[in-house]
Amino acid sequence: MDSRTKNNLHVVETDWDEIEKKIRKHRLKRLRRIAMIVGVCVAAFIGYYVFMQHKSYDEYTVTEEITRSDSSAADYLAYAGGYLKYSNDGASYVSMDNTVIWNQSYEMENPMVCVCESYAVVADRAGETIYVMDEDGLQGEIAVNMPISKIETASQGTVAVLMEESGTGYLSLFDKNGNQLAEGAIHAENSGIPMDIALSSNGKNLAVSIVDISSGSAGSTVQFYNFDTTGQNQIDNMVGTFTYADTVMPELVYADDDTLLAFADNGVYTFTGSSSPKESAMLAVEDEIMSIFYDDSYFGLVYSDTSKDAGRIIKIYDTDCKEQVTIETEFSYDSIGFLDNHEICLVNSGQCSIYTLGGLQKFTCEFEEEIIGVFHESGFRRYVILKQDVTERVRLKLFGSTETGTEAETGTEMETETTTESESGTETETEIQTETEDEG
Repeated sequence: MDSRTKNNLHVVETDWDEIEKKIRKHRLKRLRRIAMIVGVCVAAFIGYYVFMQHKSYDEYTVTEEITRSDSSAADYLAYAGGYLKYSNDGASYVSMDNTVIWNQSYEMENPMVCVCESYAVVADRAGETIYVMDEDGLQGEIAVNMPISKIETASQGTVAVLMEESGTGYLSLFDKNGNQLAEGAIHAENSGIPMDIALSSNGKNLAVSIVDISSGSAGSTVQFYNFDTTGQNQIDNMVGTFTYADTVMPELVYADDDTLLAFADNGVYTFTGSSSPKESAMLAVEDEIMSIFYDDSYFGLVYSDTSKDAGRIIKIYDTDCKEQVTIETEFSYDSIGFLDNHEICLVNSGQCSIYTLGGLQKFTCEFEEEIIGVFHESGFRRYVILKQDVTERVRLKLFGSTETGTEAETGTEMETETTTESESGTETETEIQTETEDEG
């Protein structure tokens, strides 16, 4: 029995080459199918992106409405994912859902505020006290003995102060606890009158703009100080001086730790480097500049459009003075500035207009109530609009009639905010966000 069974067994020869050929064919077929699916998804994504980048909105849905009780004299500034509200009698850090994180009381006639990342400082113009706050509240108070004309802060709470008394300018640098780190004087008869100061985010670089009219015409000097190891080896920590005849530079700002922008009556000057600053790109301007605005990546110059009664020409540049986009508008704004996603926001008491860095008018709307502030919130179409006594969290309507009421029905929504760099400039962030929303 066993012998017969063994005799019926035989060896089956396997064609391994044929098997491997079939496996490769199967894999290629599966890869083609995956590639086709990916291609369709990419095409759909590109189509959605192009659509979103070229869509304008004139309606919005209110997703949350919150009543506020504010002083009519309060001002608002974007801060730490929310906003800073400040007035003559105090400052408050408020989240976008109107939760008061902290409240700092004081008495000031003309408060001025400077914000750098998580730190905010408040001082009374011509006063002698500075309040230093971060996201947790008050971190220190700094008392000086001369009238304050300008304050700057860094990301770790370092504070630079420009004071003036009897025609002499005084500079002081403090840590957040009020300990003095450096000081110096600028005498008008020797150097001129200080106009502005700028402090880098890391607190190591300080620039001062000084105007001198002793020669009969206005000239400007920009002085650079370094408080790192390089500056310690220099007299008074000064690491650079640049002088310009027939030029007034009323405003300075550090775009980053190594790049200073100096706004002058004849253009924009840039300087790079911290231990040994050097002149960099310069934008010459012949027309009168009506206003300037900037963030850490771009700056904008506004000119009058003489061909139109209320016309404005807005030119946006990067920090290398390369033009990104030109926007022509007849919008009569009270304030203009960048939102935290680099969009350009124009606001007056009853209207708002928002442009992308590509020059598209993304949103325009007229309001029945007075609006006092507009902020961008996380998401491609989400903003916060501050009206008198009311905060509205809103979402721009993708299609006019599809979203009604105060909130769309419960569900999910994929919003895509993609940024590419091109000659005209576009938004600078890629974000795919899935939002789950409750019914209002």
